[in-house]
Amino acid sequence: MTPALERRERRVLTDDVADSIREAILSGRIQGGERLIEDELAESLKVSRGPIRAAIFRLQQEGLVVHETHRGATVARVSAEDAEEIYTLRRALERLATENACLKATQADLAPLDAILLLFQSVPRASMTRRRVAELDIDFHDALFRAAHHGRLYRAWEALRSQIFVFLLLRDGLPDDYLTSWYRDHADLLQKVREGDVVKAVTAIDEHIQGAYARLKEHLQQDVPA
Repeated sequence: MTPALERRERRVLTDDVADSIREAILSGRIQGGERLIEDELAESLKVSRGPIRAAIFRLQQEGLVVHETHRGATVARVSAEDAEEIYTLRRALERLATENACLKATQADLAPLDAILLLFQSVPRASMTRRRVAELDIDFHDALFRAAHHGRLYRAWEALRSQIFVFLLLRDGLPDDYLTSWYRDHADLLQKVREGDVVKAVTAIDEHIQGAYARLKEHLQQDVPA
């Protein structure tokens, strides 16, 4: 049975519906492998099936939903093959974004990244959950892609963003020392971008993505049945 969802006030109905379903997936209220039944979702969100269908199609494009024969739309499960494809693509995109940001970003472009780091420092450590750090992580990289001034590159990142957030929410999606290492690593990357040092900045983003992928692979291997 699809859980009750909260509808957000948005100007575009499809955006509203997609946000609500996406949040339910990312929060775990709708689990991997669970069917998305249009009638139930429409009743829960008090909309017609048209926006539900459009929202599900958008979530398929993001990789959060798949269409299974005889089952219809279901929430995607995390697999080792998916992780490899997503993280090899992410590495290529992040390298290009970092390089472009080094060459094109202005101080105004980098201000949102500074603000995210400041926000991280301002949140009491007792209140800093893994989910909150994952949200800040996605916000930081989103701002980095925006600073690259490359429209098509940003749209490619958008297609991966929700899937990467799912990975970050897994048990080992973040390092054990994330309360200290997250700020250090991102502040270091931002400094290299601000200095326009392409070689050092690209090396830093490579190490960052490779570390995230290594943790994810280990997590997926632990979950493989013996």
